[in-house]
Amino acid sequence: MIDAANDRKYGYAGLIPLAVGFAGALFAVSGSVEVFLTYSLLVLVFLTGSCWGALRTKKKKAEDWQLGFTIAIFLWGWFAYYLPQNISVLMLLVGFWMLRFLESDKVFKKVYTDEYHDIRRKLTWVVSALHIMVFVLSNYTNQLS
Repeated sequence: MIDAANDRKYGYAGLIPLAVGFAGALFAVSGSVEVFLTYSLLVLVFLTGSCWGALRTKKKKAEDWQLGFTIAIFLWGWFAYYLPQNISVLMLLVGFWMLRFLESDKVFKKVYTDEYHDIRRKLTWVVSALHIMVFVLSNYTNQLS
């Protein structure tokens, strides 16, 4: 069984590719923003799929809007990925907050532990800060070109 310590370990380890993408963008390493955006999309899609699965385990408690919203978040991220980088990074950021909104529903209190909710909240704030910084960097470097 995975405990809170493992949730933290895997959660924070999952930030490494985003941090590497951000660091690369900070030092203007070619392709870094693409790496950041690709990994961001993969994480958003993975978490959205996890929410779908969690909702399906509580079929009697899950509502149609929740299942539909998971699909909408997935499509939002997928669409965002094909837009210019500065727009894409903001849309992916919004996608993570749509996911947090979904996970704040009472059905997830029955599926996720309090510790996991706390970890997800903290990770979302870190992910948000990284997205905002990449947005600033991508706009700054675009203006220099």
